[in-house]
Amino acid sequence: MGLRANISRREWVWAVLAAGVTAVLTLLPYWLGAVTAPDGRVYMHLIMNPEDSLTYWAKMWQGAQGAWLYTIPFTPEPHPGAAIGVFYVWLGQVARATGLSLTAVWHISRVLAAFGLFVTIFGFTAVFLPHRLTRWTAYLLALFGSGLGWLLFMVGQPYWLDAFPLDFKDPGAHIFFTGLTYPHIALGTALILFDMLALKSIGDQALAGPAANRRIWLIATLAGLGNLLLGIAYPFLLYIVAVTAVLYFLYLLFKLRAMLWQAGFQTALLFLIPAPLYLYFFYVWQTNDIFRIWDAQAGTPSPPWPHYLVGFGVMLVLAGLVVWKRPSSRPHFAILWCWIGAVALLIYAPLGPQRRFIQGVHVAFAILAAAGLVEVALPRLQQTRFWQRLVANPRYTTPKLSQFIVALFLLLMSLSNILLLADVSRIAALTQPDPFFRPADELAAVEWLRAQEDGRAVILGDYQTGNLVAAYTGHPMMLGHWAETADYEGKVTAVAQFFDAATPDDERQALLQQFNVRYLWFGPREQALGQFQPDIVPYLTAVYQNNTITLYAITAN
Repeated sequence: MGLRANISRREWVWAVLAAGVTAVLTLLPYWLGAVTAPDGRVYMHLIMNPEDSLTYWAKMWQGAQGAWLYTIPFTPEPHPGAAIGVFYVWLGQVARATGLSLTAVWHISRVLAAFGLFVTIFGFTAVFLPHRLTRWTAYLLALFGSGLGWLLFMVGQPYWLDAFPLDFKDPGAHIFFTGLTYPHIALGTALILFDMLALKSIGDQALAGPAANRRIWLIATLAGLGNLLLGIAYPFLLYIVAVTAVLYFLYLLFKLRAMLWQAGFQTALLFLIPAPLYLYFFYVWQTNDIFRIWDAQAGTPSPPWPHYLVGFGVMLVLAGLVVWKRPSSRPHFAILWCWIGAVALLIYAPLGPQRRFIQGVHVAFAILAAAGLVEVALPRLQQTRFWQRLVANPRYTTPKLSQFIVALFLLLMSLSNILLLADVSRIAALTQPDPFFRPADELAAVEWLRAQEDGRAVILGDYQTGNLVAAYTGHPMMLGHWAETADYEGKVTAVAQFFDAATPDDERQALLQQFNVRYLWFGPREQALGQFQPDIVPYLTAVYQNNTITLYAITAN
C-alpha cells in the first residue's frame, strides 16, 4: 500500500473536527486558571514544569525585544548569543510583529501545533490502516490513550521504583499530554511522523523495484527541509529519525539481499539538508562555554525499564499479536517496528536526553495495537462459544459488540489522561499553588526592573526568583534554572551562603564583584534562605520597595 489512503471527505471532516475539539479541550485548565486567579496572585499560564516553561518564556521575551539569537539569562556570565532554542525566540518575534501579547502567542502557537499534530496523526494512521474501524481505533487511541500509570496511584505506589509514572511525568510519552503542554513538542512530533512516512515511501519504492521515482526524491527533500525545522524546534529528536533510518535500511538490505544505492541516497537526503545546522550546533558547543555547560547539565535520564512497560505494555502485547498472527503484514508495518526498536535503543543510550527519545512513539504503538485488537484479537474472540451465545440474543450483534469492546478498551487506555486533565484543572482552579500562581508583588517588582535602562544588569536572588525575573525581564540572574545556570550546584551554594547571616561581608562583596551583580532582590523567598539583613550593610541601597519585595542596588563592591 502506498502513502495515499482512500479516505472520504466526510471522514476527513470528522477527523479534523475530532482534532479541533481535542485541541480546544487542552485549553480548559489554562482558562480555569485565568478566570479563577485570586486577588494578590498572578496566574503564570502554566500547568506543569514551571521552571522549564519559564525558559521558553525567556526566549519569547528576548524575541519580543528584537533578538534573533538566544542569550541565556539564567546565568550571570557574559556570553554571545546563539541560534539554539530560537524556536521560542522567533515566536517572540511574531508577538513583536503582530502586537499580540506573549501570553496570546503562547496559547495560539500551542493550540495550532496541537491541532496540526492531531490532524497529521490521522493522515499517518490512514496510510497504515485501510479498514475504518481499525483506523479510528488507532486515531482515538493515539489522541487520548495512555498507559496504566493510574494503576500505580490506585495501589498507592505513585513513586514506584523511585520514579513518577510516565503518564503523568513526561509530555512526550503520550499524545494528549504533548498537546496539553508545549508547542515545540507537538511540532517536533508531527515532523517525526513526516520523516517516518518519507522513510516508508523510500522503502516501498525499493521493495517495488529499481525504477526511479521523482516523487520519492521530492518526499525525501521535503523531509530533509522538515528536519531543518526539527533542528530549530527540537534538535535532538533527529536521533530518533537517524536510528530508525539505519534500522529500516538494514531491514531492506536483509529482505532484498541487494545494495540499495538509490534508497541510500534518498535516505541520506533527510540528513544532508539539515547537516549545516547541526554542524553549527557543534561549533557553538565547541566555542561557547555557557551553551556547552547548558548542554552538559540538561540531561533527562530514563526511569527504570518497568515504567516503560506500565506506559506501553498493553499496546505492545496487542502489537505483538500482529507479528504473530499476521506475518504477511510485517513489511507494511516494518517502519513502525524500526521506530520502536530505535526508541528501545535510545532510551538507555549514553546520551543526555534519554527520556525524551520516546517522543511520538505512542503513535506507532497505537497503530499496531489497534490492528492487533480489531483485526486479530476480536476475530478470535468472535469465534468463541461465549460470543456465539451472546449474538444469539436479538439484542446483540457482532458489529455492536465489537464497537462496545473497542470503546471500553479506549476508555480504559484513556484513564491516565482523564485523571491528568482533571488534576491540572483542579490545580488551576482550586489549589493554585506557587509558582503557578505568583504573588502580585513579585510581578510589580518585575515591572520596575523592566523599566530600568540597564536591561542586562545582573540580579542576585533565590532560585525561584531568578526563574521568574530572567523570563520576564531578560536580566541575567545569578541563579534561575537547573540546566541553564552555569555551574548550577555551585551557584546554589553561593546564593545560600550569601543570605546566611554567618557569612562575612567581605565574602558577600567578593561574590557580587565576581559576577558583576547590579541588584539584589530581597523578598520572602530570600528571607527563607537565611537571616541576612541587607538594610544594615553600607554596600546596598534600597531603590525599590513594595509590600514584600525590596530591590537593592550595589553601591560599593
